[in-house]
Amino acid sequence: MKQKTEIIFEIEETVAFKSRRNFIAVCGECRALTEMVTTETAAALTGVGEREIYRLIENGRLHFIEAERVFVCRSSLPIRG
Repeated sequence: MKQKTEIIFEIEETVAFKSRRNFIAVCGECRALTEMVTTETAAALTGVGEREIYRLIENGRLHFIEAERVFVCRSSLPIRG
């Protein structure tokens, strides 16, 4: 009788991206050189939650670009007050 041997390989991979949090770029909406910030930073600057930042983006009230993550034009942020 032949004996069958089964070999199982398990591979686990972790990928980490290090990205800058803020940078200077030309905003496609206001056509000006401005600071682009993460949604997290935009939320902190405006005093609203990150979910609200995404709502404002979806409603066209904030300028943004989408790269490896979403960055918001700081010039389009409402002034906290």
